[in-house]
Amino acid sequence: MIGLSAGWAVRGKTPGSYDDYGILGSGGGFGPDDYTAILDRYTLGNPPPERSGPEALPWISLTEVVDDRGSYLGVAIHDWTDDTDAAGRPIVRTRYGCFPYDQFVRTPVSYASLVRAVSGLGSDGFAPNALDVPAYAPEDIVRDIEDGNWLGRAATVAALLLEGPVTITGADDLDHTVRLRFLDAVAALLPFGWRPGFTAATWLRGGNSTIRLTFAYQPRPGDFELDWRVAEPQPPADARLAVAYAHELRRSVAHRSLLEVVAYLSTRGDSMVNVDPSRAYEMLVDLDRPALVLDRVRRNEADASEVAALLESGRYKELPRKSDHELLLAALIRLGGGLHSVENVWRELGVGVPSEPWRAIVDQVLRRVRNAPPEDATPYLRLAEALGHTDQLLAELVGTSRDPRLGLAPIQATANLIERWTDPFSADRPATLRALRGQSALICALVGDLDRGGVQREDAWLDLLAGVAPDSLLHPFHALRVPDMTVTLGEIAAFARHGADCVALLVASAARRGRLDRLAAVLIRWVTGLPASERADWLDRLHDVRPVQGADAAVLDVLRMSAGRAPVHLETPDRHAYTATFRQLVTDESLHRFGGHVQYALVEHLKDQKWARDPDQVGMVIALTEALCEVEGQNRAAMVEAVLRGRAANPDMVDWPVYRRWWPDAAARFPGVAADEYRTVLCAVPYDSSLHGVGRLIAEATARGIAPMTLLRHLDGSAWPLTGPALLAAVLEARMFAVHRFDDTLGQADEAARRLIKTAHDASPSLGYELRDAVDARLLSELGLHLNLAEATSLTADQEDLDLTDRARRTLEAIEAKIRSLQGRRGLLGRRKN
Repeated sequence: MIGLSAGWAVRGKTPGSYDDYGILGSGGGFGPDDYTAILDRYTLGNPPPERSGPEALPWISLTEVVDDRGSYLGVAIHDWTDDTDAAGRPIVRTRYGCFPYDQFVRTPVSYASLVRAVSGLGSDGFAPNALDVPAYAPEDIVRDIEDGNWLGRAATVAALLLEGPVTITGADDLDHTVRLRFLDAVAALLPFGWRPGFTAATWLRGGNSTIRLTFAYQPRPGDFELDWRVAEPQPPADARLAVAYAHELRRSVAHRSLLEVVAYLSTRGDSMVNVDPSRAYEMLVDLDRPALVLDRVRRNEADASEVAALLESGRYKELPRKSDHELLLAALIRLGGGLHSVENVWRELGVGVPSEPWRAIVDQVLRRVRNAPPEDATPYLRLAEALGHTDQLLAELVGTSRDPRLGLAPIQATANLIERWTDPFSADRPATLRALRGQSALICALVGDLDRGGVQREDAWLDLLAGVAPDSLLHPFHALRVPDMTVTLGEIAAFARHGADCVALLVASAARRGRLDRLAAVLIRWVTGLPASERADWLDRLHDVRPVQGADAAVLDVLRMSAGRAPVHLETPDRHAYTATFRQLVTDESLHRFGGHVQYALVEHLKDQKWARDPDQVGMVIALTEALCEVEGQNRAAMVEAVLRGRAANPDMVDWPVYRRWWPDAAARFPGVAADEYRTVLCAVPYDSSLHGVGRLIAEATARGIAPMTLLRHLDGSAWPLTGPALLAAVLEARMFAVHRFDDTLGQADEAARRLIKTAHDASPSLGYELRDAVDARLLSELGLHLNLAEATSLTADQEDLDLTDRARRTLEAIEAKIRSLQGRRGLLGRRKN
């Protein structure tokens, strides 16, 4: 039994009097006026005089009271007495008990127990022992639900109360005791802490909106209605919280038992006054959270926080199968959960290898090494180290590296992990070493990166790997370390049979060490001897090799160019070393037969004329061209022409010292190219060339004696849009360039411009029309400028008169004569002058 504390009040009339209803006696924490206000707030309406039927007294109401001291559960019993007032009307007595909620947080009681306590209340207070009530008995409520087949109704009502008030209709045949037991059943399907806000009545006659759950003939406006005659009612679809709560109630009851659900909800006693109703749903879910999280894990819907909370709290142990525990641990690992928690739970479960959590660790590391760029897998290696499984983890990574579709980056990342987490002196990774057998690319990635760990560590690793890798695989790496050791063509061929990735890793290692020149000649001979398809695949693997020295950059470019590929390292800052090594390689007699391929590759590269705008690139290109011109091959003249075409993109290149030094010698060696110099340049003018640049080329070609028609044909053969306005503007630029560059007189420059424009006008009707319009558009501006200048320099000091010189007058007269000649003695509007 539990002893309760309570305030109380009895309201009624003095028998035989004309008094109104009032408080006949009260006690506890409130005064008579307070009790009157409370009872008025929760009035249930005027009872009918009939002593039987659905509306007959007694009525029972469950109410809430809140003051600055806390919350109270109120219970009122409204019943007839045997007395009447002076008018002969029967008197209704209301007995009211007010129970501080704090006493129920740890020791819940049912509403039925509170009603029994209040039923022992008289005008002088509670009867002796009336407040001694039995402890909460979930099994009694469960028995009522099961005997009455109420689960569907009670679950739906409980769920709907989270959304709003509910009226139960169609229950006219139930007496007040059955209705009270149903109200207790509804309350039992909500967290006990909901009760400080739970208001209900066994009957309501009227529209009091403070009562959230009641039986009545018809629902109040805005209420959810539950028809008692429907055994399995459902919340409306738009009441989402109610639908979710009702579903979870049914699921929990089916998965566990109704008794377990009711007992659990009775333990959630912290007051939920002013708490979001969705919190009730979260509390209900928490009952079966282990199973729910497990189900979400199986459907790939869980997040790391909920799995971590389940494992860290130990509630995962509520699940009966160890396989489910391991599945949850694996999910936490895959979701990136805290590895400290993973380690603790791993040890609690005694997880072995292999297992589902182990597979998750391996997958996490694999994902990290295979991402582009790779991510840091160190935390998982530390976890494996703490669990004593580092060797197995590295062995697993090695075993998954055989897929040729992976590419070099994941292989290199795996090799880095092996090197960092293995001590070659103690050889403490037997499983990893066994797995490395036959993993040629991975071994090459591992060996190729050892130069960063010191000579002694590198020696230890090579000794260790000698037991799992053939000499044909390790020998080229040894050769990079030993000054006098060489690699023959046969040895490179044998090495390459381990895979194209191996050769790429060898080249990358040599480039990083700055020793690629040791392998250059033999690599060139080897790669050019490959079938075209294999050669292309191998060269593609060189794309990510990053040389640190200019000499190695030259080796990589010559390797590419010997197979007809364009160079990619011409922007190296170490240009001197690059060009020296390039010259050395292309003039090597043993490589002469590949010279034509290298020349062709340079010609193809120079087609993109961006290089022509960079002095450093121009110097590099000319140096390579000079070196390749010393090598026999059908593309030597083509290279010189390709450099010439660079002038079309950058006419100023002809003024740069490196070009001025190179061109006379090149012109002497290739007279045919020199003879066609301006055909080559003009035919290569790009689409977006500036008018200034085209004007310069026109002036240069004219100075070299190129005929106007020939010059125009070459320009027309280029990508530059030869339109009337563009040509006129370029010719005017050429006119000034001829004066300032070639010291032509203005008369000579004007005549050259006139001949070119006249030739263009006569050569093409459409171009002629465009030129005529372009000249017309410029005419006023050009003439007006010079006349304004003449006026500005001839005004007198007072700015009133013109003081023209004789020469100026003669010039203006000549201009006037010219204009009249062009007009045919007619005015500008066509009228003949008198």
